[in-house]
Amino acid sequence: MAALTQDTTWIESRGEEADFPVAATTNIYQGSVVGLNASGYARPFVIGDKFAGITLEGRNNNSSVDGDLNVCCKRGKFYLEVALAGVALSDAVIEASVYAQDSGTLSLRSGFKVGKVVAYLRSGVALVLFETNPQFHVLSETVAFGDFTDVDASGYIDLSTPIPEGSVVLGWQADVKTGFTGNTTAVVQVGESGNVDRFSAKLDSSCVAADVVGSAPPSVAANQGYLAAAVTPRVTVTGGTDFTAISAGEMDIKIIYLPALRV
Repeated sequence: MAALTQDTTWIESRGEEADFPVAATTNIYQGSVVGLNASGYARPFVIGDKFAGITLEGRNNNSSVDGDLNVCCKRGKFYLEVALAGVALSDAVIEASVYAQDSGTLSLRSGFKVGKVVAYLRSGVALVLFETNPQFHVLSETVAFGDFTDVDASGYIDLSTPIPEGSVVLGWQADVKTGFTGNTTAVVQVGESGNVDRFSAKLDSSCVAADVVGSAPPSVAANQGYLAAAVTPRVTVTGGTDFTAISAGEMDIKIIYLPALRV
């Protein structure tokens, strides 16, 4: 296209809705949380997908060909009244994050962040502000003491979902619901296999009692935050003497990162 030499009409889109091609042999029910798979085709949301929006219609691509039909999704920033287990008035005050776990399950604790609580409506129901293109992403997973692998003074668990290649990890937060008790101390770090403090500039974040703690990566100069390849986060808890002395503990680990950019 060259420089214009005459009036030209543009097709305007308000951006509130968008059509996405549906993956082969995929049924998406009306009202589903929709994700885009690695190839860009729509499907019922799976953690690790790009959040595409909420369906305005049910669509069933029962053919074996990707993209044989499209599904229309609500996208951008929009408000919906949704079922949300455990929601309280205080969640609206702090605008608590809302996470999608699958196409129909929203949670205040774990999953991929898709929005925030803006109003408590009644027991188990909230008004949520959804956003399909946030400035940063948050992946949250609940980990419990019994899920850790014991290695001398420390125990570790690898999270279920890797952070994509090209992302920039800004930091992490641990919302300790039940303290990792039984030893004199317990500290948490987040990194990866072979580099357990990669994302932890702060090495003494205590998880021995219920609290909210966190850290940024150690150094921009050390390039710890930029992911040249996908990384599976590893959460490590270290006791004062031996990990086996710890007898309880549960926390929500939240990885905060910028999505991969092509500039």
